[in-house]
Amino acid sequence: MVCDNTHFIFYYPFNYRQYDFRRFEKKLKEQQYYHFKMQNDPENQKYYGKNVDDSREALKQFFYPFIEEKLLNEQTSIIYFNRYTKLFQLDGEMITGFENIKYTIHSVDIMLCPFSIGIMSIRIQLHNVKEIQSALSFAHYFRVLNPKVEEDCGASLQLDKWSFENTEQMIFQLLAPFLNDFFVDYTHLQTTIPFFEDERMYVSAFIQLEEGEEISEEFLFRAGQLNGYDKNGQQYMFTSNHDYIQRFVKKHSYDRYAPHYYMLTTLQSHMHISNQNSQFTKQMIAQFHSIIYYIVIIHYFYKLTLLKLTFENSELKYSRNKHIVEQLIEQITKFASRYYFTEVSMRAEGHELTHYFREVFRIDIQYREIKETLEELYRVQEDRAADRLNQLLFILTIFSMISGIYGMNLVIEELDEPLKWSSILGFTLFEWMAFILAIGGIAISVFLIFGQIFHIARSFVQKRNTRKKS
Repeated sequence: MVCDNTHFIFYYPFNYRQYDFRRFEKKLKEQQYYHFKMQNDPENQKYYGKNVDDSREALKQFFYPFIEEKLLNEQTSIIYFNRYTKLFQLDGEMITGFENIKYTIHSVDIMLCPFSIGIMSIRIQLHNVKEIQSALSFAHYFRVLNPKVEEDCGASLQLDKWSFENTEQMIFQLLAPFLNDFFVDYTHLQTTIPFFEDERMYVSAFIQLEEGEEISEEFLFRAGQLNGYDKNGQQYMFTSNHDYIQRFVKKHSYDRYAPHYYMLTTLQSHMHISNQNSQFTKQMIAQFHSIIYYIVIIHYFYKLTLLKLTFENSELKYSRNKHIVEQLIEQITKFASRYYFTEVSMRAEGHELTHYFREVFRIDIQYREIKETLEELYRVQEDRAADRLNQLLFILTIFSMISGIYGMNLVIEELDEPLKWSSILGFTLFEWMAFILAIGGIAISVFLIFGQIFHIARSFVQKRNTRKKS
């Protein structure tokens, strides 16, 4: 199949320290990443390539106000989605064993989202790529940060005067060399983001086929799975079962504009495929870089935040870290009340696209699982705390009851200053019992007071350290 025009956006997620939010902002500005403004500016079109508008007016009317306030706000805050953009316009080549694929990196976004979630977006346009398999192969290889399995190896990257063995080198040596300085420290897990699935970027693409080219179910499947060429230059597809292909396409494709335009949402990619060269296609490319971009961002943020909370929940030592459980419950509550909305758009198309993302990313299932787990964990800790309190009350009740029976006045005079050791040694059996009860009660009271002070101090230090790390 022949393609005329191909746009890619690769989404690289990371977990930054929200404690350093302002310092991060300052560093971005120093590195010429400018805070993106929503005003109409012809210069902004350079971020997407030639003759591409970003459909800004349509964008402002697409989302509900309670989403637009956080997603498109021109102020900067840890509660907003803060978009910083840098223009690159660098030409390069992906070199494989059988072809060279020319491309241009137009621009890079770094989105600082709430809950310490960051998303880097890399905008790329391919040039002189006629075979659609080449475009799919490019996406397959480029999205792998550091190839470790055989199917991901076989491609290197040239970009202007630089050469890179993989995409991870390109990101941390050229596009954002400062990024690593703000990551949450997960070195004990030997990874930079433990809830980042298989270290492959999510891909959003607009593929414009030659006018009139047939869009078959097999092609839609291959596009959704990014099945292009293998390392030997042979076309491949990870299934030979036509019934499976039909079920897959039916489940993942949005065919409102079929047979000339399809959208396909999978765990690997969100693909837009058109076989027309018309004004409608030009409008859809504009929407791809504006409305669709933010739809992907908000749902990818949902997924990453829930994965982050799930990971933090799995790391809990629930018998001791009650304050962390409370913090996670507070976070999931804030997430639900401020950001987690089943409806993000007032338009029918927005409703339908939201359905695909929520289903494919398993967002609703993840939310229910983490919420129920945290609530159950909190109940268990509350029950344990209640059991400890009941045991303590039982002991104190016994002390009070026995002391009331015998009366502390049996020995209280002998404990006055100056202390008469001879009198104490001459206690009767019942006086010794009263004496032991009195000393034991005082000791337990002192232990409880200092234990509570230590617990409060430790919780304060732990909360402060948690804020700094996150």
